[in-house]
Amino acid sequence: MHSLRLWFRVLIGAAAWCACAGIAVAQEASSPAPAVTSTPTLLDRQYDGQTHITVAPYIWGPTVKGDFQFAVPTLPRRHGHGGQILQSNLEVGPSEYLPKLNSAAMAYFDARNGDVDVFGDVIYLNAQTTATILSTVGGPAGRVQIPVTVDSTARLSLAIWEAAAGFTLAHGHNADLSMFLGVREFPLNLNVSYNATIGKRGIIAPSGTLTPSDRASDVIWGIRGRAFFGDQRWYVPYYFDVGTGNNNQTWQAYGGAGYAFPHGQSILALWRALNYNSFPPVSHTQKLSMGGPLLGYSFGI
Repeated sequence: MHSLRLWFRVLIGAAAWCACAGIAVAQEASSPAPAVTSTPTLLDRQYDGQTHITVAPYIWGPTVKGDFQFAVPTLPRRHGHGGQILQSNLEVGPSEYLPKLNSAAMAYFDARNGDVDVFGDVIYLNAQTTATILSTVGGPAGRVQIPVTVDSTARLSLAIWEAAAGFTLAHGHNADLSMFLGVREFPLNLNVSYNATIGKRGIIAPSGTLTPSDRASDVIWGIRGRAFFGDQRWYVPYYFDVGTGNNNQTWQAYGGAGYAFPHGQSILALWRALNYNSFPPVSHTQKLSMGGPLLGYSFGI
C-alpha cells in the first residue's frame, strides 16, 4: 500500500508537470507573432469549428507482468475435494506470445468539434502461453510439506476498451492541452489446462481445466495533448490517466514522437504503459501491468 501511494504521488506530480508545461506551450504558441503564417497548421485545422474524425489502427507489443492465483485439486477424492491456492508470477514478452497469437485488434478513434471531443480505444488479444508453477501442499496433519509441480497451458482472452469525453483547456498554433473524463473496461478471461504432479515420485497426478475470469470497471480522469516543433511536422503526443473502480485501481500513460503528413495523416511511435492493482484478496488477478512500444498510423475520415 505504501508503494501504491508512492506511485500515485509520482504519477499525479507528473500529470501536474505535463499540465503546466502544456498550458505554457499552448499560451506561447497562441501569443501574437511578428510574422503571420499564411498556411494553417494541423492544430489550426483541428480547431476550425468543423467536426473532425480521426481513426488510428496500431500495434502494441507490451511485456505483460502479473500476479495470479487459482485453486487446483491436490488430493484424491477419497480424501475429499481438496484444493490448494497456487500463486504464480507471470512475465511474458512479445517474443513469447506473438508466435502463439490467435487474433488481435487494436484501434483508436477521436471525434472533435472545436474545444469538445470524444474518443475511444479498443485492445483485443487472444493468445496462448505455457507456464510451470512450483508450490507445496500440507501433508497429513500438516507435519510435512509435499512439493507440487503444475504444468499449464493457458489461453488468454483480453479485451480492454475505453471511452471518454474531453474539453480543451488551452491551444495555439503549435500545442494543445485537454482534460477528459471517461470509463475503462477490462475483462480478463483465462482458460487453463493443467497437469499437477504431487510428490517427488509423482504418485498423484490430477489434471483438468480451469476458467477463472475477472472484470474491472473504472472511472478514469486525465490529460492529453500534442506539441509541434520546427516545421510543424514533428510533434510529441502525451497522455496520462488515473482511475478507480469497485475492486481495483488503475493508471495509464504514453508518450513518444509523431510525424504529420501535409494532408493530416500521422505516423506514431510511442511507449505505452497500463497498470492494474489493488484487487481484492479473493480475485484471481492480483496485479497486472503492461508496457512496451506502440506503432500506429492515424488518418481522418
